Amino acid sequence: MKEVVEVPGMPAIGPYSHAVKAGGLLFIAGQAGLNPLTGKVEGTSLTEQARQAFLNLGVILEAGGSSFAQVVNTTLLVADAAEFPAVNALFAEVFGPQPPARMTMQVTLPKGLLFSIGCVASLD
Repeated sequence: MKEVVEVPGMPAIGPYSHAVKAGGLLFIAGQAGLNPLTGKVEGTSLTEQARQAFLNLGVILEAGGSSFAQVVNTTLLVADAAEFPAVNALFAEVFGPQPPARMTMQVTLPKGLLFSIGCVASLD
């Protein structure tokens, strides 16, 4: 059984759910650096966009009944692999000394985006 979690006002760039609950887990779709108030890309640097993406992720985690502390796996998409040091610094800042598993890939993102993060979090 699955339960769709939609968060009014949160941006989405396609026909997908913000998150889905199933089997005691919360699966969150990729969150980019889009400002939920304007729908526009937040900033021109990866750091600015990633900070907004993490804010968006936090809102959806909370709406789904989870938290950053319960994130067990992440998928990060970056437009430029040279930004890995900035990504690592932000990741450590958000997740602290016991971070979740992570896969990071360099890809071309839509709308001039530089960063996106999706995750799986536990609900217990």
